[in-house]
Amino acid sequence: MVNIMISKKAIVAMIALGPLLFTACDPDNFSQVVDIDIPEHDPKLVLNARFDDQAHSLSVLLSNSLGILDTAQYSLFPQATVRLFADDVLAGEFQFDPNASKFITLLDVPLSNSGGLYRLEASTPGFGPVFAEQRMPVPVEIESVVLERDGAVSEEGEKADEIKIQFTDPAGQDNYYAVRVEYLARTVVQPGDTVEYSYPLYTSTLDQVVRSGNEFDHLFPGQSFDGTRYTLSLYSEGGIDFDDPNGRVKAYLYSLTREGYLYDLSLSQYFDTVDNPFAEPATVFSNIEGGYGAFTLRAIAEKEVPVQ
Repeated sequence: MVNIMISKKAIVAMIALGPLLFTACDPDNFSQVVDIDIPEHDPKLVLNARFDDQAHSLSVLLSNSLGILDTAQYSLFPQATVRLFADDVLAGEFQFDPNASKFITLLDVPLSNSGGLYRLEASTPGFGPVFAEQRMPVPVEIESVVLERDGAVSEEGEKADEIKIQFTDPAGQDNYYAVRVEYLARTVVQPGDTVEYSYPLYTSTLDQVVRSGNEFDHLFPGQSFDGTRYTLSLYSEGGIDFDDPNGRVKAYLYSLTREGYLYDLSLSQYFDTVDNPFAEPATVFSNIEGGYGAFTLRAIAEKEVPVQ
C-alpha cells in the first residue's frame, strides 16, 4: 500500500482550478467572433491589355470590379468605346468580338512603328472613364545563346543542360526583362515534306537576381548590371535533344516597362497566396487611372541556335 499525503493548500488549489480545466476543453474557448464593417464597394471599370512591339492584332479585356462579398458575375460591355492613341494620334479603335469576349483591333503596321508614347482609353455608360499611358521599350539584342549538355548543376545537385543567354544592358535606364526559351524540331514525313513543331522548355536558374512571375518564369530588373554585358544562366532537366540534327533552341528576351514587370510579379504572388489562410494577402498591381487593371508594353528580341 502506498500512502499519498495531500496538503490542504493543494486541495484548495485543485478545487479552484477544476472548473477552469473543464471549461478549457470547450471548443468555443478556442474561437472568437469578430464583427468587421466592410466598406461599400464602388464599382469601376477593369481594363487589361498587354501589347508586343511587333503586334498587328491587339486585344483588350474590359469588365467591372466586384466587392469582396459580391456573388454576381463579372460583366462585359460590348457597347463600350475603347481607343488607342500613339503620340496623341488615334492608332486604333477597338470593336467587341463576342467569340473572344474581348475588344479587338487590327493595325496596318506593327505597334512599335506607330509611335513612342501610347495611351489606352475606355468608357461606357454607368462608369467613369479609365485610361493608362505607357512608353514603348527599346528591344535589347541577344548577343549569344550557348548550349552545353550536362553543363549545369540543378538545385537538387543533379546534372542538367545549360543555356546561357548574353546581352548588354543599356546604361542609365531603369530596364526590366523577362526570358522565355523553346525547343524547335523538324520531322521529315516523306521526301520533300517536313513538319515543324515547337514546345516551351521548362528552365530554372540559381541566379539570385531572377524572380518568378505569372506569365514568365524568369523576371529580373537590370539595375544590378546597369550598362554592362550580362549572362543569364538557365538549366533544363530535359527537353533538349542534342542528337537531333534538326533540333534548335530559340530564346526570347522581353524588354518590359516597369509596370509590366510589377504586374506580372504581383499576379504570381497573388495566385501563390489566394488559397493560403496563413499567407499575407497580395495586392495585384494596377496602373489604370480611374479604375483597375494593367496596360503594359514590351519589346521582344529573339535568337535561334542549333543544338549541334
